[in-house]
Amino acid sequence: MAPLTLAATAFFALPAVSAVAVPDVEISPGVKMPMIAFGTYRHSLTTCSVVEGVDQWLQLGGRHIDTAHDYGTEPDVGEALKKSDVKREEIFITTKIPGPIGADAVQKMVLEETLPKLGVDYVDLLLIHFPCVDQQDFPNACGSKGRKERLDTWHGITQLRKNGKVRAIGVSNYLAEQVNEVIEEFKEAPAVNQVEWHLAYHNETLRAAMHSYGTTLEAWASLAGPTGQGSPSISLGDERLKKVAGRYGMSTAQLELRWETQRGVVPVTATCTKDHAVGDLNAFNFTLSAKDLDYLDSLKADMEMFVL
Repeated sequence: MAPLTLAATAFFALPAVSAVAVPDVEISPGVKMPMIAFGTYRHSLTTCSVVEGVDQWLQLGGRHIDTAHDYGTEPDVGEALKKSDVKREEIFITTKIPGPIGADAVQKMVLEETLPKLGVDYVDLLLIHFPCVDQQDFPNACGSKGRKERLDTWHGITQLRKNGKVRAIGVSNYLAEQVNEVIEEFKEAPAVNQVEWHLAYHNETLRAAMHSYGTTLEAWASLAGPTGQGSPSISLGDERLKKVAGRYGMSTAQLELRWETQRGVVPVTATCTKDHAVGDLNAFNFTLSAKDLDYLDSLKADMEMFVL
């Protein structure tokens, strides 16, 4: 899709777009999450600020915003929410605490840092960002290390949920075994597990395990953007994608997003471009055939990294 250059002021003068057909998925009893999110990892937004990007997403009808303590963008999201005329209860906010920091620390962080930075009384989904106490252990050397800290941190976020500060709780970058720790100890599965997921990098064994647990998979680097650097990728300019997308009259970005959502995976995407944002939000207006889903599953990566 050809990029559209917008002046900074254009982000504040967009017409509202109604009737965006983004379905929900119920991730926890009574908690429905829109099936596409706007990510606020700062390096994913190259020609606009986080505030401008979130503002545009909300004006265009997007309602799911993804941020994290480690991104440093919770205050930016808070600023965008404050200036928006969209009601708080219509917006689904996901944020993440760094990792296994313990029950007391996670409650203190959310109550004294997260909520004030976002300017809200509660968040819709809180994730433990990484399973490792020491980030140098991630991903290969983490394994069962840090189990005690992970479970203590989970206990802390259950208390936040009990007190109405969080509606649903989950994890990020967890292996199936680490998700199973939670299930064994607390007799509940995380609502969500957010992991790297795109055409060139999708762990089907993990997807099957999460499905069996009742945990919704969410995709960071859903289009193999800059957050996925270091992994193999399939460019959105790949001729194989163009051929399939052409049959549906859709862009290759819409094709990949629809492949993910039809597989039950919720993509997190990010763009400063209005046309791209509109396309992302309208990536549910067609249905891929079973044959095309299987074909996309089978694609092998090229090694040139596509940067969104």
